[in-house]
Amino acid sequence: MLLLDKYIFPLFSGVLEPELVRIQRYLGCGFWLDEFGHFATCRHVLEAVEETQVAVIGQVSGPHTDYIYPVKASVSHSRYDVAVGRAPASAVGGVLKAYTGPVGLGLDVQAFGYTDSGKQAGNYQVDPRLLRGHTSRVADESFGLPSPSLVEVSFGSPSGFSGTPLLVNTEVVGMLYSNIDSRLEAYSIQETIDGTAEYRETAYRIYEYGIAHRLADLQDFFKECGVGTDGGI
Repeated sequence: MLLLDKYIFPLFSGVLEPELVRIQRYLGCGFWLDEFGHFATCRHVLEAVEETQVAVIGQVSGPHTDYIYPVKASVSHSRYDVAVGRAPASAVGGVLKAYTGPVGLGLDVQAFGYTDSGKQAGNYQVDPRLLRGHTSRVADESFGLPSPSLVEVSFGSPSGFSGTPLLVNTEVVGMLYSNIDSRLEAYSIQETIDGTAEYRETAYRIYEYGIAHRLADLQDFFKECGVGTDGGI
């Protein structure tokens, strides 16, 4: 299996100081779209950067794991929860291939990403995680979600996974951006006194499902942002 941390990276916000960026918080994930430094992430990930801070890309593997790269520019989609950013081309570790097969129910998928592990000895830590499952719902409409369509998977998307690619083996089929949940009643108890209902206790099981953009639906936006060229943002 490929070392996915070459292709998928954590995004942070930080305060820009002379010859130093002081990391403040972990935002989410991104992945490279081309050799020129374009990358994809979620709109809400970059919107979390405060006005006095900048977005930076962390490097979690290689000879300089504490090295960071500034996000030079970004463009967010007006309706969908997706954004394209630009970083120095020297930051690009590699570009994953796009999945071109059919996307239907039961397609085996996986997601590699990072979760927040806090600061240790002044350095910000993230935990790499790999989740596996299958597509549990696929639709050409989004049902009001900020996406052109719906791809639902059988596992929840942990906090920090927004912007990570959804993979078929190591090919990109989509990008995780949120969760939806389903609530099932486990049991319900109602006590009555003298034939009058006094109270009811109900317990539910909550099932979370990750939701993703379908990569094929984002290609026009990527093209508008200059992905695949040395131009654009």
